[in-house]
This record gives sequence, C-alpha cells and structure tokens, in this order.
Amino acid sequence: MSVSASPSLLLMAALAAAAPAQAGGPDLAAEARAGLPVAGGFEAASPRRWSPVRGVTLSLLPVRFAPRVPSFPNQQRWCGVAVDGAGAVESFVTLGTDWTEAVSCNGLREAGEVPAVGGVPRFALVYEASSPNTVLRVPVILRWEAGRAVLDAEASQRVGEAGRGGSLERIRAALRPR
Repeated sequence: MSVSASPSLLLMAALAAAAPAQAGGPDLAAEARAGLPVAGGFEAASPRRWSPVRGVTLSLLPVRFAPRVPSFPNQQRWCGVAVDGAGAVESFVTLGTDWTEAVSCNGLREAGEVPAVGGVPRFALVYEASSPNTVLRVPVILRWEAGRAVLDAEASQRVGEAGRGGSLERIRAALRPR
C-alpha cells in the first residue's frame, strides 16, 4: 500500500494521526498488514534503519504472516517488509512467491547494508526458511532505485544459488566488487 506524496501539512497531519505513540511516524505494522496478502498469524519484528543516500533514512519493518492462498500445500508462512521513507510506505512480499515460492518463512535472521553496485546502494535481508526436506538461509537483496526500495531478484538468486546467502558477512563478500 502506497501513501502518495501530498502537500506536506496534510501528509504530516495524516502521519501523526496514524502513528503509534512511540514511533512518531506511520504505523508500519498496520500498513504492512493492509498492503500484503495476509490471511492471519501476522507477526512484526523490530524495524531496521537504512540510509541508502545522504539525507534519506528508511525504516524497514520485517513481517511474517499466513498468506491468503499459499502456492504449495506445505507452505505455511510468508515474509514481507514494509518500507517507510522518501514520501511513501510500501509493502512487498520477500519470501513465499517467485523464486522463493516453495519455502515457508521461519523469520528474519540478519539484515544490513551490502556493497553497492554501480553507485546503487543495496541492503540484504537473510531469512531462515524451510521446505519439507530442509531448513536453509535465503538472501533477499533490496536496492535503492529511482527514490525507492526495490527487490533485486537477480542478485538475490545469484548469491543464494552460489551458496553464499547463509549470512550477511558471506553476502557482503559475494557482492564485493572484484
């Protein structure tokens, strides 16, 4: 769910009205729940901060939930993230669809900045996931593009398939320019 950029006074009033007392900003958990295909069992983790470019600080709220329609019968949980900053709150699924559709998300284990590519800042989320046969670590890489956070499916899959996505440090090493 996106909040469009409107005149600053109206936006500030809306954010203040929707904000939990301790955060001073939008209720990211409510935004994530509204913007993701949540059926039930919604859990929010602690927000993470990321400053991809000077003067911009994003709050990333990792969430875990039961999806409305799972892709596989054994799939129980998906994970997602709500990103607040740069004038909008966006929510997207990070684990449970596309290249990660066959696993159930057990939760976020690590998160942090990783090396930029071509001047484009990136951030990695390392999830623990399970399938009927195994438990594994799945990397999801976000990049800062055109003023917003975007999933980098290609880098995520490349690092994961190379067996380098098990930890934030291994992802950093795999993405370091050579």
